[in-house]
Amino acid sequence: MATFLDVTGLAYFSSIFVFIFVWLVVFAVLSWVKVLGDNKFIHALVGLLLAIFVLTSQIATSIVADIAPFIAVGFLFVVIISVASHMFGAGANSFPALKGVMLVFIVLIIIVSAGVKIREQIDVPSEVQTDLSKTINLIFHPTFLGTILVFAIAVFTIALLASKSA
Repeated sequence: MATFLDVTGLAYFSSIFVFIFVWLVVFAVLSWVKVLGDNKFIHALVGLLLAIFVLTSQIATSIVADIAPFIAVGFLFVVIISVASHMFGAGANSFPALKGVMLVFIVLIIIVSAGVKIREQIDVPSEVQTDLSKTINLIFHPTFLGTILVFAIAVFTIALLASKSA
């Protein structure tokens, strides 16, 4: 029996949704951060190319389908913070670190989700006792924590070297 809440037929359109989601998110992030300048055509073209690349890979498509709700919640928080700051008389420039925090949030979600998806697809030797398919086991694995420590040291080193006045 078909009901109003029956959305199982939408699973056939998941590739289209992933394509549109990647295109719009890349376009929005590039327009927001302005890494490539103010040219909207360049932003749309880069978003289109990345969406096509994601669509050609089945693993990337499944990763994006899994992380889309988390990224949507992150963007919702940005919109809520922006509306609240405008309500109280402040502009969007009141929180300059919000862009960086949002980008770090998105990158962490992508890394964890990609690690879990790739881990599910590879064969693990039987001598490995830890199940890395669970996110908490992946995050607290010594190799992953060591990689994060090396990245953190590199980021702070670059930040301190760049902030020194010549």
